[in-house]
Amino acid sequence: MALRELEEHDGDEDLFPHQRAGVAYLATARRALLADEPGLGKTAQAIRALKLLREQGEDVFPAMIVCPNTLKKNWQREFQRWWPEVTTQVIKGSAAQRKKQFDVSVESNIDVFIINWESLRSHSRLAPYGSVALTRCSACGGHDESISETRCEVHIRELNNIEFKAVVADEIHRSKDPKSKQTRALWSATGEADIRFAMTGTPIANDVVDLWPILHWLDAREWPSKTKWIERMIDTMLNAFGGMLVLGVKPHMQEEFYKTLNPHMRRMLKQKVLPWLPEVMNERRDVEMSTKQKKAYAQMRDTMIAELDDGQALTAPSILTQTTRLNQFANAYAELTVDESTGEIKATLSEPSCKVDAVMSDIKAKDFGEDSVAVCAVSRQLIYLLSAAMTKAGIKHGLITGLQNEDERQQAVDDFQSGRIKWILFTAQAGGVGITLTAARRLIMLQRPWSLVDHKQAMDRVHRIGSEIHDSIIITDYVTEDSIEERVIQVLEKKADNFEQIVKDKDQLLSMLKEDKAKK
Repeated sequence: MALRELEEHDGDEDLFPHQRAGVAYLATARRALLADEPGLGKTAQAIRALKLLREQGEDVFPAMIVCPNTLKKNWQREFQRWWPEVTTQVIKGSAAQRKKQFDVSVESNIDVFIINWESLRSHSRLAPYGSVALTRCSACGGHDESISETRCEVHIRELNNIEFKAVVADEIHRSKDPKSKQTRALWSATGEADIRFAMTGTPIANDVVDLWPILHWLDAREWPSKTKWIERMIDTMLNAFGGMLVLGVKPHMQEEFYKTLNPHMRRMLKQKVLPWLPEVMNERRDVEMSTKQKKAYAQMRDTMIAELDDGQALTAPSILTQTTRLNQFANAYAELTVDESTGEIKATLSEPSCKVDAVMSDIKAKDFGEDSVAVCAVSRQLIYLLSAAMTKAGIKHGLITGLQNEDERQQAVDDFQSGRIKWILFTAQAGGVGITLTAARRLIMLQRPWSLVDHKQAMDRVHRIGSEIHDSIIITDYVTEDSIEERVIQVLEKKADNFEQIVKDKDQLLSMLKEDKAKK
């Protein structure tokens, strides 16, 4: 219990003090959630904790690393840096190529298998959960002859044939839904592995219930039933649509809640363990929709139908679609295009864009000086609109989007970090995890994600170990006036309150301030 709060520890001189304490904690706990803020080096801690256990005589191989697709090579590089003697295999390519890699790796006694979240369900059977039915082929007791072995969810697959001794689930907030195939594939692929490290700087995306699937994976005996856990620990009520609204931990159960959670979770804050990191300064720049955007936005808001310039009508058959359309018009105009591969008609962002115009105007006015700037948006189309405007203006920049391969993304990061380019544009999904953009003195949030996880991850690309080269980091939000974006900010603030109730970051900071005051 003491290790989870320790800020420094003896041991490996290559690590920061808080990392050494984290290594000792993980090696002692064996099944734990490392929830340090992004940028504090959780990957190195996990690798060195496995190494420490190995040195203590534990059998940690074979081990499996589950991580986002964009982090697979990063994990391989980190093993080469922190434990070069270990052999690793990145599982990638087509389904056939991946299966061959498993066969060769098993024959070669590879130590560490590195696989992305999305591939888990292709190479593992699914664990059962509640009343969710498992699809079965006839050989597994199914009655539908059309269900092939490939579609069968109980068939033994490659990962189930490997007896992993240790599993690290990186960015485990991706398995917050216990009904999802991705989550249940993780549970099954882990097998009987005794060593389980869960890692995420954002363990709660919406509310405290997001924690249960993580805790269940760590120790299903201690957290066997989500329903019973909620009934015992969590205050809930029904919303207007009959769905469950989570209010938080029951006041009279908080002591028991934290007594069971705390031994399994360690969280360090950048401000506490890396006080030399630059101060984060936030600013907001309000922009006004263009006339075309404003007209389309009002029509979509009032009637769920917007008439475009070419006479076509953009409709919203549901409230969810309407919300998406309003968010689009708050950022740019739209046009209807036909997807050549599917024939589907879809809305695509187009000029004019009040956001792009605002950024380009501020660049022209030299508001950013000689600073290196990273720009984040949810929409890839919005990123490409800004990219086109910057290209036209002769401004060199890099791109990190889902349309690029790993090598192209890495080249953009290298060019930015080395100073060869001053601007880099990235989507929250493609660039929100696993990349380091500490060359950036500024981060422009061209468009905020609805997800607190994505928002925090994006900000932590620039404010992490390495950003101490700057005296401060400036986060600039571009917000469209009188639009749904105001609601996005409110939602994020509410989610931040839910997050704070569990991780208690403010308590840590208050404790730190009291200690500083006492020293004076």
